[in-house]
Amino acid sequence: MPHVVVEEAGDLQGLYQAFTPMVQRTGNEILKVQEFYVSRSGKDALLESVAIEKGAACTFFVQLKSHEKAITVRLLPATDPEKTPAVKKLMALVAGFIRKVYPGSRYGKTNLQEYLVPTAGPE
Repeated sequence: MPHVVVEEAGDLQGLYQAFTPMVQRTGNEILKVQEFYVSRSGKDALLESVAIEKGAACTFFVQLKSHEKAITVRLLPATDPEKTPAVKKLMALVAGFIRKVYPGSRYGKTNLQEYLVPTAGPE
């Protein structure tokens, strides 16, 4: 299952406050993160996402789980999309958003290394 842990990150509420819908277009891909839902406990969040590749749209949720000073970015198992490059790029886009909101953070354990932006600076 694709995932990335962002270490030394703040809480999900801070991400929620900073969130604006994201759209990234490159070639024949469109990546969208449209909505951000935070659980009552503040420990989980769902991001409604769409990855469009070669005209085919895939709708799914990216799940954020808050741990002690870390946030795990993964796919919500209930939506279980095909793990295409566009889906992985969208997850990396979300991880990059976390790094921008929390500039002191860093990438930890991941199997999405090839898709991650190395720094939290401008892309």
